Amino acid sequence: MQKNLIMTITAVAALTAGCSSSAEEVTVAAPSTTVAAPAPSSTAAAPTTAAESLDAAAVLAQLQSAGLPITDSAAVTETNDSNNLIGRPGQYVSKVAFADSRVGQPIDQAAPGNEAGGSIEVFTTAAEAQARSDYIQKSLASLGPAAGTEYHYLTGTALVRVTGVLPPSAAAEYETAVASIG
Repeated sequence: MQKNLIMTITAVAALTAGCSSSAEEVTVAAPSTTVAAPAPSSTAAAPTTAAESLDAAAVLAQLQSAGLPITDSAAVTETNDSNNLIGRPGQYVSKVAFADSRVGQPIDQAAPGNEAGGSIEVFTTAAEAQARSDYIQKSLASLGPAAGTEYHYLTGTALVRVTGVLPPSAAAEYETAVASIG
């Protein structure tokens, strides 16, 4: 094991030697003690709530069941994600865009966005969903009124984004529906 470690460290040093102005050989001796691998953990994973286990399509179905006037939707995939974030580390793992009849605009199936009503983004953790919401709100605020506004509602790992074109009373219906998920 010690010989393999020395060879690996030497190989890494050789590969990174071109990254500096002077190349020098680095050899590091490994400690001569043997370390046993830790025993497998018998602790169970933390339980998840219903909201945490939902994907974007399931959240959409719950919003529709709550009676919101959602007329159309489009799943966001790697090929039509204009943000190019789906599945990337720390980003949403599922997303769907939806149209609200009060906006009066159809979903662009080739490049679905929030402008027709909104979208639902689901993350691996609630902290990632919160970070995404904070980032979007901060970006919109820094760009000013010309960039528009959005209403954001979080439940577990899901972020429901509703276009600011809708009046506050209509957005409040989404807030109520999102609060009942889970």
